[in-house]
Amino acid sequence: MSKLSVKVFLFFVLISATSVSCNKAFYFDGGKAKQVMITDMGEMYSTYNMSSVEKEELSRQLKNKALTDEIVRFSKENMWPDAVNTLDERINNRDMMMKYKFYKVGVIGDKTIVTIPASKNAHMPAAFIPTGPMYMIFANSVVVTK
Repeated sequence: MSKLSVKVFLFFVLISATSVSCNKAFYFDGGKAKQVMITDMGEMYSTYNMSSVEKEELSRQLKNKALTDEIVRFSKENMWPDAVNTLDERINNRDMMMKYKFYKVGVIGDKTIVTIPASKNAHMPAAFIPTGPMYMIFANSVVVTK
């Protein structure tokens, strides 16, 4: 093999390895989730109780009742990290919360459910990083595709 062929081969190996390591996709329940941005943290439902109709709609979208139950449980502020699990904490930390990486999970009526995966939010201070599943519910109007 000529030196040029070896260099070309190594170049392609380097490009392939770089593209794989730079994959910023987040997979949710086996599908690629879209990253979204929240434009107004004040439009969050922190203690929202889903109706049975909303739970059914979410189950239909996700095709996974266990996941729906997980979202219902972990979309409450008492399940979130210390820095965001009370209204006072969230008011004091809105700027920092805007740095979360949010991924859209589903839509129920005029509300959008997002997940905040720990694996994509390691850049956050420790008190903001979820230790388990973390979901938030926002008004549709403040959730935009990134």
